[in-house]
Amino acid sequence: MAVIRPFALAKQIAAVPFHFVHHQWKHEAVSKPEKHKFGTHSRQYLMFWLPPKGVPERNSVVVFYHGGGWRLGWPDQFPTVADWFLRRGYPVVMPAYRLLPRYHFPNMREDLNLAMGKILELMDIHGLAQKKLLIAGMSAGATLAAHLIFNRLELVQFSKTSASFSGFLSFGGPLDLSQMPNVAQVRNFAGGTFNSEAFKKANPMTWLEKEERIPALFVHGTDDAIVPFASSAHFYQAYLGPKTLHPIPDGSHLDSLRFALDDWQTAEVVEQWLLRYEV
Repeated sequence: MAVIRPFALAKQIAAVPFHFVHHQWKHEAVSKPEKHKFGTHSRQYLMFWLPPKGVPERNSVVVFYHGGGWRLGWPDQFPTVADWFLRRGYPVVMPAYRLLPRYHFPNMREDLNLAMGKILELMDIHGLAQKKLLIAGMSAGATLAAHLIFNRLELVQFSKTSASFSGFLSFGGPLDLSQMPNVAQVRNFAGGTFNSEAFKKANPMTWLEKEERIPALFVHGTDDAIVPFASSAHFYQAYLGPKTLHPIPDGSHLDSLRFALDDWQTAEVVEQWLLRYEV
């Protein structure tokens, strides 16, 4: 369990709006998205982009889940991320999900399944059914992305296995919730205290298996005061599949997503990882 660093935490939270504006003002994505509903709630929708014409398509569809502490955010809040993958030939999907304080992990788990059904439908419509899925997420979105790809019990209903996925990307993700501070927001997400059965189900670590084969890349700032670096590091250590950990020295929480802006070193790490695993 992590110790809260009040000054560093306040400083990094105060910087969030400036990072957000930077991503929003940088530019729009290179192609226009479609919006598709996968339920009746206003948060049950996703944004779907196809790469621009003339760009060679890659072998995967990127599914990216947004962050926001499970209580804020929306799919296209970081158009720079969509743009980064689109320019490299990846179709991109960014789903929304229901949020705290009214909705908790079981509701978000339901939204993961509903969104997956819609994604597979869109892939079939657009002639992408042969492609694999590259699952990614930022911050709280990485928690959900990990559940989507590593919980085999839920994947059975979609006739999906590990072979259906080309990779997992986590940017500043709370992947081991036991390494998060014992705060109300984490407990509310999980729907229980740190030692409860509900908390274990909400912790992505619970769903790791000994026979993992999916390539995984973990990007995390070492000075992250919002999601401690240990939350990624412990998951990385426990993960037995092909894995790469990219610590950003002295990096804050949102620095993990600057690969789509101005962190050329991290961008090169992500680029080379993608090329290595041909996704």
